[in-house]
Amino acid sequence: MEVKNIMNDRVVFCRGTETIRCAVSKMYAYNIGSVLVVDDRGAPIGIFTERDLVRVIAEGISLDTPLEKLAEKELIKVYPNDSIYIAAQKMIEHGIRHIPVVDAGRVVGILSIRDALRYLISLEGAYP
Repeated sequence: MEVKNIMNDRVVFCRGTETIRCAVSKMYAYNIGSVLVVDDRGAPIGIFTERDLVRVIAEGISLDTPLEKLAEKELIKVYPNDSIYIAAQKMIEHGIRHIPVVDAGRVVGILSIRDALRYLISLEGAYP
């Protein structure tokens, strides 16, 4: 099975110049665990996750800090035609739970560990 068949194509994002508060508000509003961070051209520069929020709180970082100060990091990604197994392997290898799906330099979706696990469990007929 290819990533494009189970990814979520609703990508929620904040610009790097927006604050952590933007990401947290969108994560709450959309009931999601991560927000893509993009530059002024809309190109992905990172991802802000629930784990990042825990670090922010633990380190006393202000919620008014621009996301670009926290989210700029090597963006691990997969492609729409990659197999679920490749995506799961990357997620395990890098200890991440959300991975952007990129096509022609554009983010076209997000795959969560829950999406991948749901698919893998469905192979055994144990999950609808």
